Amino acid sequence: MKKYFLTIVMIFAGMLVFSQDLPFARQYMFDQTLLNPAIGSRNDFITIKLTGNQQWTQMPRNPLSQTLSYNMKFINKMGFNAALLNDRYGVINNSGLKLSYFYYTKLNTKGDYISFGASVSGYNYAIKMSQLNPATPDPRLSGDNMNTFFMNAGIGVYYEKDKLSLGLSAGNLVPYKPSFANTDLEPSQSRTYTLYGEYRIKNEINTMAVVPSLLFSIDELRRKEVNINTKLIIQNVVWFGVSYRDAITLQAQAMHKYL
Repeated sequence: MKKYFLTIVMIFAGMLVFSQDLPFARQYMFDQTLLNPAIGSRNDFITIKLTGNQQWTQMPRNPLSQTLSYNMKFINKMGFNAALLNDRYGVINNSGLKLSYFYYTKLNTKGDYISFGASVSGYNYAIKMSQLNPATPDPRLSGDNMNTFFMNAGIGVYYEKDKLSLGLSAGNLVPYKPSFANTDLEPSQSRTYTLYGEYRIKNEINTMAVVPSLLFSIDELRRKEVNINTKLIIQNVVWFGVSYRDAITLQAQAMHKYL
């Protein structure tokens, strides 16, 4: 019974964690360094970002994602990013640290440049059995929590030319398969490849911009994901956006500089 229960839990988790490195990548509209380690080069200033996403708020142990990241770009064409990550879905909790390094170089006098990045991360993956409250308790289900730690890595390249930005990244370079239930039915996190592009349409006085973007992601099991997004940026201070993945989502963020 316990073996089959854990198999069901892990299959559910595998459905949720698809998309780049881990579910934290769902926050990429607010923090694109989670999507591609090379994108940190686009900011000429230090950034500190705190993001959160909560779903199905009326349900106990509802899905919750939280990130805190620090990004710094040096004058000598290098930079780094550090991010604390936490993700919860039901009795499954995933938390960790992700460190990224990037190197960038200008391609011409117009300001076009290309950046290369790499990341390494460590995660604690836990199933909190003690939070289960079945209507009919089963003594074969242990109340002990189950934990495992694993490492992962990613690489990326980012290109920017005037109004156009393109990024290509590969995540889950160290495919991970949890071994709680010890069965072939357990999902594994396969290597994932993501292409991201956006185009900035600015007005003449540079106070407003519309930024349509597209994300396409596919893993080695040929599972695909497509995101279509549009931002409206006002006075380099705030942006409003609409996204479509499985449903339409409205978003907003205060900001310091973008155009």
